[in-house]
Amino acid sequence: MKRMLLFTLVSLITFSMNISAKESAAPEAKANAVNETVNAKEFKGIVFDKLTNESLAGAIISSNGQKVYTDLDGNFIIPTNGMQKCSIKVSMISYEDQIIEIDSNSSKKIQIKLQQR
Repeated sequence: MKRMLLFTLVSLITFSMNISAKESAAPEAKANAVNETVNAKEFKGIVFDKLTNESLAGAIISSNGQKVYTDLDGNFIIPTNGMQKCSIKVSMISYEDQIIEIDSNSSKKIQIKLQQR
């Protein structure tokens, strides 16, 4: 019984120390994130299969040496690095590669439809 009580007490102390450490570190991380979103624009988009209109997870989006992958719903976000126009390449296994020119002034979400080989 004493061991169980001691174990519970140690666990609570450790848990409370972890929470207080996370709370003190969180404001710095949030401040940096806010500054990054203000300074950099980004392209948002979604990749579909042209035939079935299903979203494609794991498609590779590359632009200016940067590479991102679509999430499970086919969505992606790629930073513009302050460029007005940008060329992105979309590729995925068993699909034709597609190169698209995008204007950074457009705030619409880009919809890309890939065709199977």
